[in-house]
Amino acid sequence: MSRGDRALFGDDAGRENFFCLEHLEGFFFVIDVLAFRVMSKTLIFVSSHRSACRVADRISGALAASRTVHLLSFDREVVDEPVYHDPRVRHISLGHVQSGVALSRLSSLLRATWVLARARRELRDQNAIVLVNSLELLIISTLCGLTRMPTVYDVSDIHPLQLSGSIAGRFMRWIERFTLRRVRLLVVTSPWFYWEYYRCWLRSQQPALLIENKVAPAAAQPGAQPALSQRIAWNGLLRCQASAAVLLECLQQSSGELNLSLHGTLDRLEEWGPRLVRERGCTYTGQYKPDELGELLSRSSFVWAIDLSEGMNSRWLLPCRLYSALAAGVPLIALAGTATGDVVARNNIGLVLPQCTSAALLTALSACDAATYGQWLQNVRDLRERSVRHDEWMQVFVDAGEWSTLRRLLADPDVDLVFRTQSMYTSGTDGARPERTSAPDAAPVPLTPDEAVTV
Repeated sequence: MSRGDRALFGDDAGRENFFCLEHLEGFFFVIDVLAFRVMSKTLIFVSSHRSACRVADRISGALAASRTVHLLSFDREVVDEPVYHDPRVRHISLGHVQSGVALSRLSSLLRATWVLARARRELRDQNAIVLVNSLELLIISTLCGLTRMPTVYDVSDIHPLQLSGSIAGRFMRWIERFTLRRVRLLVVTSPWFYWEYYRCWLRSQQPALLIENKVAPAAAQPGAQPALSQRIAWNGLLRCQASAAVLLECLQQSSGELNLSLHGTLDRLEEWGPRLVRERGCTYTGQYKPDELGELLSRSSFVWAIDLSEGMNSRWLLPCRLYSALAAGVPLIALAGTATGDVVARNNIGLVLPQCTSAALLTALSACDAATYGQWLQNVRDLRERSVRHDEWMQVFVDAGEWSTLRRLLADPDVDLVFRTQSMYTSGTDGARPERTSAPDAAPVPLTPDEAVTV
């Protein structure tokens, strides 16, 4: 006991009172630690990259749900999102990885397995949720025991290997069926992934939740209303070389009426990117910030929403540019026989080409009149609010015990589910959670695939 303590309490009584205070302080410290452990909530996010805005979207939802985030991802190009600098977000590198199937990729996955196994020993939060956004990382997470915690499988793409008829493709589908048994919540960004792949290809009985690739409220800033012209904007991850070839041919055949503006990265287009940029009537603005996209798109009359780069995956997905175009107030150009084409046709919000050819595109543009274009503009405006993201991911991350009350996709295809807005929960219409009918630790109520959805 210090001299000041003796002066304050005296030699005998002071010493006794001081030790009592020490014990009380220790007691309250233990209580604080236990309370923190009980109240703290964690998201363990195992991601294939940090190069897409949707990764930041999921993290923002977790933070809004009062969760700290452990982000374990490969080192690829990083989109500079403010959420990555939040003190509640901790990043653990899984190392570098290369695209494609090669020995270097295999070694990267083995290293990632070792990192995840080490992280699993350190992450023992009793109130943790695991989020995984690729099949290979779901397999690794299962091997490392991470999926023993409540796990969300976030599906934004179906890899071509998963659709292959080869031995490797059949093996991947078998592995996926096995790992899906460890998944408590399957989330898809397009209902066609569920209807066409999980129901028809995998024959999976796992129900799925739909959370679309909607834009952030800050990015939903429409520019000036576009007028009818032959100006086309193509934004985002520009990877479809078939689209690039068609657009290049149209520029070459046009007498100057057709104009193309490119917004994003050209790396995946390989030699087609420079060829487009060099062509008369084409402008390239480079990378953009999400809140700048509305103004960029509104300078054109149409947004190109055709992507044939990944076979069936490209036919089933609903790309981010679909929602970006609606938020900007610009009609779209889509392809018949694809999910995007079905949505555009059903909602009457743009051109739907019978084929992705220069002849089809030039014919459709020439046939378009002011009255038809005006109706597309009105329909786009009517859907603008439904293109904006709200608190869908936050509601997922609040409490894994509530997952049994979330709406699931219908087993039968219904294009009207896209853009629909209603409660995420199976009861109530105001978005509020239904009252609990079981204890917090009770097992979730089994779900059937025929439960309805929407976010």
